[in-house]
Amino acid sequence: MIMKCIKSIVALLVCLWSASVWASPNALYFMDILPYKAYQNPAFRPLSNSYVELPGLSTISVSTGLGGLSLNDVIYVKDGQLVTFLHPEYGNKNALFNKLKPVNSMDLTTDISLLGFGFKVKEKGYFTFNASARVDVLANYPKDLVALAFYGTPDFDGINRYDLGSIYANVRAYLDVSGGYSHRINEKWSVGGRLHVLLGVGAAQLQFDELCLEASKDAWNLQGKGKANISFPGLTMKNNPDGSIAFEMAQGKDILSAYRPSMGAAIDLGVEYKPIPELSVSLALKDIGFMYWNNLNTAVAQVDGSYTGMYFEPGAQINVVDSLASVIAGSFVADNAKKGYVQEMTGKLYVGAEYSFLRNMMSVGVLSRTEFMSHYISEEISLNYKLRPCHWFGISAGYSFFSGGWSTIGFAMDLKLPPFNFYVATDYTPLYYSKQGIPYKSQGFNVQTGIVLTFKTKANAKRLMSKVEIPVDSTKMANDTIAAMEALAIPSDTLMVLDSIPAAVVDSAVVVADSLAMAIDSISQAALTELPQIAPVEETTQAVVDSAQSIQEQWEALVAETGQDVSYSTQVVTETVTTKQVDAGELSGTDVVKMKDGKKEE
Repeated sequence: MIMKCIKSIVALLVCLWSASVWASPNALYFMDILPYKAYQNPAFRPLSNSYVELPGLSTISVSTGLGGLSLNDVIYVKDGQLVTFLHPEYGNKNALFNKLKPVNSMDLTTDISLLGFGFKVKEKGYFTFNASARVDVLANYPKDLVALAFYGTPDFDGINRYDLGSIYANVRAYLDVSGGYSHRINEKWSVGGRLHVLLGVGAAQLQFDELCLEASKDAWNLQGKGKANISFPGLTMKNNPDGSIAFEMAQGKDILSAYRPSMGAAIDLGVEYKPIPELSVSLALKDIGFMYWNNLNTAVAQVDGSYTGMYFEPGAQINVVDSLASVIAGSFVADNAKKGYVQEMTGKLYVGAEYSFLRNMMSVGVLSRTEFMSHYISEEISLNYKLRPCHWFGISAGYSFFSGGWSTIGFAMDLKLPPFNFYVATDYTPLYYSKQGIPYKSQGFNVQTGIVLTFKTKANAKRLMSKVEIPVDSTKMANDTIAAMEALAIPSDTLMVLDSIPAAVVDSAVVVADSLAMAIDSISQAALTELPQIAPVEETTQAVVDSAQSIQEQWEALVAETGQDVSYSTQVVTETVTTKQVDAGELSGTDVVKMKDGKKEE
């Protein structure tokens, strides 16, 4: 009976909701240790020099969505007991019905990684590869369908009209093989792209261009037209003599001989901009493409049924719907044209921003995620807070506004036991449970988990350059210079000039080694001008230059030993830190950089 079928559909929607999740939780967008943020935005580069995904273990993800309903609209607590919206005393189907949109959608996606790896390309590039098995389910149902199930035909004297034309269902299974590349243009800009090659396994699609029911006490009229496509290797559809449709499945080698590949392609594009090292602004378009399905079986329907002379009473309309179900099923006729059809993929738009502080041990971020499906657009905005106290452990919490219902919280965690990195992420962790353990206030729940191998992971996303002033006794250095010049018999009046060097150095906050050498060279030239009779010009000049070079060599040896940006000072200066993102190979000139709190790569 069609009424039972309708009620079964509604029950199925509720059951699918109970597994409600979104694939690739938004929290993964900010987990920089894991490689999966590069799958959401190809401009991102994982922190590890390389990674390897374990087949069937690294990515286990399921996703679905069901309009704006929450479990609390279907199941709730009354007088200490759980009841449904159909409970004769406590049920409230009106509240559930009023929350529905004119057209409501649900989607379900599963994703299991079969193979994946990535590695750094020189200093500015990163290549990633992944092969996954995916199953997508998408369905639309009109509010009028639920109205027919809930209320039947309440207008006894008039005409009850139900627009069912937006009924749509699509199921597809395919392999997604993709390769991506990220390139850092400079310190501020990074771009990336990913190309997907899609290999179809099987698909089924049902849709109605028109389907309208008009019910009154005099007649029931059902009119419309629809189409069903089924693509599966070895499956054949044919018409029976009685007008019904029969399916036949080939066996063994016949399946391979009848197989025609179904293929498609999609592309991801991403960009990241960092106006300052602590702030990242990013944008990505994902899964923009199509799939062409072969091995096609098509059935078309011209629905035109009218029933008169029926007796019924208000509330007893179920007596006539059996005939309606027969009309719909009998209207489909197999079409053996064997033509393929094109299906668009579910495109996504990510817009995110993240600000990190305390040397990237903490960050806050916001992410907008928009999905473009064939019959509707969905939107989600999430806030995220991340804490990474050490390189081997990170945790984050967040909230998703449109599906959170103020009763869930996002959560993500990664634990690194080199080279294994275990992670789990969800956007909708329930906060409220009934005594029976049911999260009845939640609007959804999602999770992605797995184990991935990461190698040579950087300790921090932002490497900090610290400039350290090491105390140097400039007076001693000047006295050593004077002693060397005394050995050359330079008179005391010239030495009085040199006595002023320590004071001059003390008054200067920071004097680099090159400047000191120039000062010594200038003084030596002045001394030679005053006392040419003491020693030949060549010998005196060479002695002073040798002394300056000796000081310079000692200075450079000190720099090489400490590995720090060293500056002259007669005072002990505490270490000061300047946050600046640098990469090896970007250092130039005489700068010597020490990475503060540097940790060895694993």
